[in-house]
Amino acid sequence: MLRAIAILVLLLATMALGRPDAQAATAGKCTSLEARCAVKIGGRCDPATGHWEYGYNGAPGNTKLTQAYNACISEGLKRK
Repeated sequence: MLRAIAILVLLLATMALGRPDAQAATAGKCTSLEARCAVKIGGRCDPATGHWEYGYNGAPGNTKLTQAYNACISEGLKRK
């Protein structure tokens, strides 16, 4: 199960690299771990406000996205 989550996180991160939202997250107010993880799994962040989200486009509460987000947060906290 953890292996599948790790693969999903890597896949979503790879897809997010080509998105403008992923590049915008590195600028402005999108520097928090939460914002970076949201963008990493395919979400978005407004660099002007720092407001971040994932699971938009009719997919609120998506379990796989939530698991990927939580895994990213866990990894980020381990590195601190």
